[in-house]
Amino acid sequence: MDWQKIVIHHTASPTEVQRSGKNVPVDAAMLREWHRTKGWSDIGYHFVIMPDGRCEEGRPLYRPGAHCNVGRRNHIGIGVCLVGNFSETEVPEAQINGLVTKVLQLMKAFKMSIEVVELHRDVPEAATECPGRYFPVDVFKKKLKEQNDAIR
Repeated sequence: MDWQKIVIHHTASPTEVQRSGKNVPVDAAMLREWHRTKGWSDIGYHFVIMPDGRCEEGRPLYRPGAHCNVGRRNHIGIGVCLVGNFSETEVPEAQINGLVTKVLQLMKAFKMSIEVVELHRDVPEAATECPGRYFPVDVFKKKLKEQNDAIR
């Protein structure tokens, strides 16, 4: 794949759901299950960032995503998704930190600059508020820039 972008998403879901009378976390395996019930071949995102900042692998990087069908982003953009609905709640700091860590790793691995990191809602023609109105864009970009500058 010729990765040129990193596209940030949120699941727009709770962080936990009830299954068999127990609360279970929404994770990459559950997202994969949800996406397959839609008839998709796999989870749409390449990486899933949990509320505690841990990163789980989703769709393999040798396959195009199924996370943003405008602007060819499924073919040129790595999909990174935060678990949670950030149109309703704020993003935990640990999750932002985990996102920054993963994005920096991807930037380094694919020789990308900060300028190619974009929110789903900022992709031209994307009619969405993903990753949510409470996603802290300024905090995310500041941390990403500071940590990127520190490792240069």
